[in-house]
Amino acid sequence: MENGAYYMGLETEGDPNSPRLIMGYTLDGQRVEIYKRQETYIVVNTKTEKYLTCLGFEHARYIFKECVRTLAPEGRA
Repeated sequence: MENGAYYMGLETEGDPNSPRLIMGYTLDGQRVEIYKRQETYIVVNTKTEKYLTCLGFEHARYIFKECVRTLAPEGRA
């Protein structure tokens, strides 16, 4: 995924019930992001307009990587 950009969320103090961005990836205006809310992780894919709630970070990271692969257009993969 050499044409996209990874970015990290900033750890800030705030409402513990609101989701915090952990990391993200963007390519051609589409994004995949991992958020943490209390003890769950949420992976958001703007290309498919779907999200998945995960109980562990390892599972969320796996889903994140798979979603990043789907962002690459067929000719660029």
